[in-house]
Formats: sequence, C-alpha cells, structure tokens
Amino acid sequence: MTLDIFIALLVLGAAAGLLAGLLGIGGGIILVPALYYGLNHLGYFEHAMHLAVGSSLCTIFFTTLSATRAHYKKKAIELSIVKRFIPCVLVGSVCGIYLAQYLNADHLKITFALVQLSFGSYLLLRGHQALFVKLPKAPTFHIIGSANACLATLVGVGGGVQNILFMTLCNIPIHQAIANAAAISPILASISAIGFMYIGLEQQNLPPLSLGYVNLPIVGCLTITSILAAQKGAQLAHKLPVKTLKNIFSIFTLVVALKMLFDALL
Repeated sequence: MTLDIFIALLVLGAAAGLLAGLLGIGGGIILVPALYYGLNHLGYFEHAMHLAVGSSLCTIFFTTLSATRAHYKKKAIELSIVKRFIPCVLVGSVCGIYLAQYLNADHLKITFALVQLSFGSYLLLRGHQALFVKLPKAPTFHIIGSANACLATLVGVGGGVQNILFMTLCNIPIHQAIANAAAISPILASISAIGFMYIGLEQQNLPPLSLGYVNLPIVGCLTITSILAAQKGAQLAHKLPVKTLKNIFSIFTLVVALKMLFDALL
C-alpha cells in the first residue's frame, strides 16, 4: 500500500466516522462509492463492487460500535426499540447475503443508486411531521425492518438512513432515532460482513490480504480514524441543528447515487 493510498483511506475513514456519529448512519454512503472507484483504479474491476460493499460493512461494524458507545453515554438509546429490530436485522441481513451471490457488479451499483436516490430525495423533500403515532405492530414492523436490513446488506451500508426515516415517520424524536439507528447498525454490519467474507472465499484475483470480499488492510486503515471521528460526530449530533445537516447529507447522497447509476447504465 502506497503512502497516498494510506492517507486517502485515513481521510475517508474520518469522513465516514463523522457521518456515522452525527447522523446515525454507518458511513457506507461514502465508503462504498469511494472504495469502488479506488479498487477499479487499482485494476480489480471484476470484484470491485463486492469488495467495496464487504469492506464497507466490516468497517461500519467498528465505526458504529464507537458511535453507539457515545450515544449510550448521552442516554439517547431506547433499548426496547433496538431489541425489536434485532430479529429483523437477522432475517434481512441473511436474505441480503443470499441475494448478493447472484447479483453482478452492475446490479449492485444500480441497487445502491436507486435505494440512495429514493431515501436521499425523501429526506430532502419531505416535511418533518410524523405520519404515524407510533411504531407499527407485528407483522408490519417485522416486514419493514427486515426489508431495510436486506437493502442495507446489499448496498454495504449500516441501514441508518432507512431506519431513521422509519422511526421518525413513527413519531420518534430525531435525536433518539439517530442514536437507535447507530445501535442497530453494528449488529447488521457484523452479520453482513461475515457473509461477504464467506461468499467471496473461493474468488480469485482479489487484492492481497483479502478475506473473501473483505480486504483487511483497507478495513484497518479506515477504522483507525473512523472510530475517533464517530465519537466526535455523536457528540456533535446532540448540539448541531439536524435539519441543515440532513439537507446537506441528502444532496450529497443524490449526487453520489446519480453518478453511480450513470456509470452502471453506460
């Protein structure tokens, strides 16, 4: 690994970590496209998208674990809500891993782009009034929660955007929704990362020190700065105006998603 790549990964990890703590997301919205284009540049065209997703998920585990710790210290996590999501995460992540075996790089890119376009547009355009009084009961809750986890696994994110939207629509305060989403993400990321390791074990022409579709040097570099940045982001999340931050994040999400969709369709 050259010095410029090492520095780039440190900066990328810091950006992902800050978003993880600040907005309750895993940072995959930054990690996946950046890793994908970087791996393509290094010549790993065939497996670039799967490696980007797998390495992102592994990094997200450590990043969101750090953010969760910071939110827990602020007493912002509602454990009863997080526990309700755990069965959904288990089912959804396993389904996402299964589907990832049969989707090629372009399919994953298109899936990533469409999911982020949808949620980015909604975050930017919707009002801030809740549509429902509280979270739905089973089986509606389990269907929505499992679908969120499946999509998050497929596109290499922690599921924070989807889960925050879900919770805020159901009248959960935004700061609590961010904290809860941060606490859910490590569970999803750990299961999904292990899955991407497994389905990539027999693949050839992967970068050195890859465990399936997870590249250990990439994850190590990203984690160094993302853990520290996630703690700082979680602290800022309880101080800064969320509306402005959500708008900035939404615009960034749309730009990245449009770029990846354009590349996939060419």
